[in-house]
Amino acid sequence: HWLHAHSFGFTVGEKVDLPFTWCWDMHKGQSKSDSSAVSIFVCGKKDLDPAQVMAAKNAEQISKSLRHPNVLRAFSSIEVESGFYVVTEEVMPLLSAEPTAGDERTPAVWGLFQALDGLAFLHTSGFTHGLFGPLSIFVTRQGDYRVGGFELCQKGLDTGTALASRRRVGPYVSGFPEPARTLEQGGVPSIGIDMWGAAVLAAYVFGSARSGRWGPDVRIDMAKASQDIPQELRKTFEELQNPKPLRGRSPIADATALPYFQKNAAVQVFSFLASLQIKSPEEKEAFFEGLPNLLEGLSKGVQTRQVLPELLAAQRFPGQEAAQVLPTILKIGVKLENDEFRDKVAPLVAQLFSMADELFASDCSPLGEMVEFLDDAMINDKIFPECVNGFTDSNGPIREATVKSMIFFVPRLKAKTVESRVVKMLVKMLQDPEASIRTNAVICVGRVSRSLPKSCASQTVMTVVGMGMKDGFGPCRSASLHTLSATASMFTPEDLCQRLLPIVCQRLVDPDQAVADAAFQVLGTLHQTVRQMVEDRRANSHEEGQVPAAASSDAGQGSGGGGSWSSWALTTVGSAVGQKIMGSMGPPKSDSTGSMAAQASPGSQNEAPPPPQSANGRGMTLGSSSSTAAKPRADTAPAGLASSLDLDDDFSAGGGGGWGADDLDLQGAQPASSNLNDDFGDDFFNEFDDDVPAATPASSGSGGSSRSPPAASPFQPAARPAAPKTAPKAVAAAPKPAATAPKPAPKPAAKAVAKDADEDFWKE
Repeated sequence: HWLHAHSFGFTVGEKVDLPFTWCWDMHKGQSKSDSSAVSIFVCGKKDLDPAQVMAAKNAEQISKSLRHPNVLRAFSSIEVESGFYVVTEEVMPLLSAEPTAGDERTPAVWGLFQALDGLAFLHTSGFTHGLFGPLSIFVTRQGDYRVGGFELCQKGLDTGTALASRRRVGPYVSGFPEPARTLEQGGVPSIGIDMWGAAVLAAYVFGSARSGRWGPDVRIDMAKASQDIPQELRKTFEELQNPKPLRGRSPIADATALPYFQKNAAVQVFSFLASLQIKSPEEKEAFFEGLPNLLEGLSKGVQTRQVLPELLAAQRFPGQEAAQVLPTILKIGVKLENDEFRDKVAPLVAQLFSMADELFASDCSPLGEMVEFLDDAMINDKIFPECVNGFTDSNGPIREATVKSMIFFVPRLKAKTVESRVVKMLVKMLQDPEASIRTNAVICVGRVSRSLPKSCASQTVMTVVGMGMKDGFGPCRSASLHTLSATASMFTPEDLCQRLLPIVCQRLVDPDQAVADAAFQVLGTLHQTVRQMVEDRRANSHEEGQVPAAASSDAGQGSGGGGSWSSWALTTVGSAVGQKIMGSMGPPKSDSTGSMAAQASPGSQNEAPPPPQSANGRGMTLGSSSSTAAKPRADTAPAGLASSLDLDDDFSAGGGGGWGADDLDLQGAQPASSNLNDDFGDDFFNEFDDDVPAATPASSGSGGSSRSPPAASPFQPAARPAAPKTAPKAVAAAPKPAATAPKPAPKPAAKAVAKDADEDFWKE
């Protein structure tokens, strides 16, 4: 109410409680022009003595004249009849500033450096502060330290005057250390009182971090404070407490140049950013490249409150610098709250993505961490349209970075966009002249396969894998194999077996040993995958009742519980043919489903021989006694499995396969003697003569079983003599031995019936 609206461009707000007594009051304020927040210091003349009024006037004038990044910046000041008004950047007293959550035990090294740097500036300019210490330091909203309290600041300040006046004109807290009278002794420089104040500030910064307490309640014992000071600063700390003649030195500037400060990550980052405008392009590039690693040495609070605001100003940088800053912005931005990220970071990210060339030349790996904070609309409408241009860029690193970025964008893009643009561009990248880009394209497709639209997912992966396995670059072929192994569940068993496994097998003999080893590994994995798929399919079919019970039963009996792949085929054939060819051995056994399955009895001596096979063509032809007969190959028939039917049509080069003496392995039999053959042929076909009366053959068994084979069975496995060079001739009919039962008359009728039975059998 003391100021006229037209003469003061700020609005004075509520009063701020100060943690110390002072001749100034502090208020929150607001600029009338842009509504920005400010701090307004008000000093009324009414209750002040002349010395205090002079000190307040000095502070108002010094504030307007000093310009330094670490000195409290005054926007405006005015003196009226009632008092003084000084408008500064928005700050709060150091003793009122609470550390960020999680940083209570972390000393504010950067803040201490800022305060000392500001004091060194005053000393370099010839000023002595006079009130320097924790009570004269103010903290910005971002956590930066600013030097204030200029009531006694002047050139050539007398130390005795400063000691006598500091309690009356400066901020005061009961219990805080007071400067020793020894500072008035001869030989002590005028800035000695500031050096002592710097030691008190260091004790407060490190002591509060060690104790986890802050504010005016902190008690500082300067005699024991060195225990809290880092080892690297203890010598300097002792020198600051006991000032000595300068002799050309600048103790405060020397302290800021110590390795403890210069190698501190926060000091390195902020010092460089503060002088960014005067750095060379090479220095900027090196700094921004190593900036993400420097952040590891900073606390979360320092990153979000101090580093990020500086980096967000990257929008004022040229394009290349803005792109270099983006990875660090994203790395810090993900630590913000969702609302804060959307308000501060997201708009800048969208703006920087419009600089596609510079952006993708940098590392965009933090995209995966921050993409969840971006809206789908922003990604689809603003960010991705700019990113996709990187696919066709002439710069190889930009194309490669664009491919890598798709693993973060594809899950958030619209299905239509992925199918119409992303998939086509990724497939096109497999023809890129850069081998690393082709390899990364294969890897990218594998990683985003689960996010691809179902309408094109399997076909896209199959196309990319197929092209990648034919690539001339070994790592690309290896990446294709591993991608196929990781995405095998996307395909049907038919696709795996008919289209993908063949190209995997080609890589088994790859000239690159690493690729070949990967192929063997992937082949085994795919074998297990396909087997599991097939078993699952069979299980589902059984549950749904889609498989006929008879077929299932036959398969189970044929396997014999042994799991042999050949048992199923042999048993199935036996169940169909056995009724006709081997039916005379007894009635067939019926399983629970009603199917007729031939029961194999290894080692049985009462089994019918296999039917003869024609030597003149493929397949089997049952002929009369005058036809040339064929026998199954003795070297391929399973030993002891008389009921298994061998349909092998692989004949020897010499035309073997007839039932001659050699093929039957008859010991001591001469080709001229064919009694056994004729007898066997006639008796074998008489098994089908059900309608013709016949004499009962001689039987060695009981119960009406089929006749016994000869004592020396020609169908037992034995060493096979060399096959004749020419096919054996048909054996002519011979008179029956005396021991054989006579055949029914007339003989021709019996032969006709046998032939008819043969034809009827194959018709069935």
